[in-house]
Amino acid sequence: MMRKTVLARFIPGVVFGLLVFHATAFGQADKGSLLGTVQDSSGAAVSDTEVTVREINTNLIRATRTNADGNFSFPLLDSGNYTVETNHAGFKQAVRTNVQLNANSAIRTDFVLQVGNVAESISVSASSAILQTDRADLGTKIERQTLQNMPLAFNRNYQGLIGLVPGASRPIRANSSFYNSQDSLSTQVNGQFRQASSYLLEGINNDWDNGNVTVIVPPIEAIQTVDVTTANYDAEFGRVTGAVTNVIFRSGTNAWHGSAFEFNKVAELAAKNYFAVKAPPLVYNLFGATFGGPIRKNKAFFFVDYQGLRDRESAAIGTLTIPTTLFRGGNLVSCLG
Repeated sequence: MMRKTVLARFIPGVVFGLLVFHATAFGQADKGSLLGTVQDSSGAAVSDTEVTVREINTNLIRATRTNADGNFSFPLLDSGNYTVETNHAGFKQAVRTNVQLNANSAIRTDFVLQVGNVAESISVSASSAILQTDRADLGTKIERQTLQNMPLAFNRNYQGLIGLVPGASRPIRANSSFYNSQDSLSTQVNGQFRQASSYLLEGINNDWDNGNVTVIVPPIEAIQTVDVTTANYDAEFGRVTGAVTNVIFRSGTNAWHGSAFEFNKVAELAAKNYFAVKAPPLVYNLFGATFGGPIRKNKAFFFVDYQGLRDRESAAIGTLTIPTTLFRGGNLVSCLG
């Protein structure tokens, strides 16, 4: 009887927890949205038009229909490269290709349908909008190509590029190696103190000790986009007055893909300190790999990454100043002269 009572109390709690997790998962800022309006050549709204989106790499397909005002919306889409199609009796099919969608963004894709047979098709390659008209937030998106091609310091930390965002100061390593072994960097944004900013992984908080350091700094080979929002955040980004930096990981696709990297430094190839007889022993290796692909094509995918660091270095050589006799005797003014 005791076991049944415990289970009766435990199972509803688990179910409730899963429901809460399921609900909160949709509130995370790792998704984007596609929206638009369908009109005819006269500018009148075309209602009840079938609109379909397909992600090219995963073949994810979703469909909806326009409302009475000709509007359609696809919320909570994963980042990716999409094709958007419209179909309506009496009009030619309209297709918009290469619609690049990032996390925490809304892309507007409007259509003007031409009278004709639905078997006929008009295809247009999408271009980036000059102005953002469907969102009020301000920020910058650092894409994977930028991460891979720009020079990165501090063990190739992506946070080194946040200094390129308007309103951000130069990133610094604010803590000791013992306290901050992962080389987390800090930045002040819009004049706020560094703890006023927040770092997320796929919408999940990635800060530790009141924002002093970032818990996980993933390798750039595993990152798809770094979304940095500096003003007018959505309500889900509470308690932040600086910037919200959200890291979106790469995803598996229908095609197998992977990479491997290693960066090495040794004392034999480094210049020695001026006061040293020879360069101190140094062996530094930063290495890792990524791998992704389909679990079931068009249905489920996986992506994994690994990064390791091996740093062997002797004590650094420094220059010390010995106090003079006057200084040790309490005459501090003489040392200033």
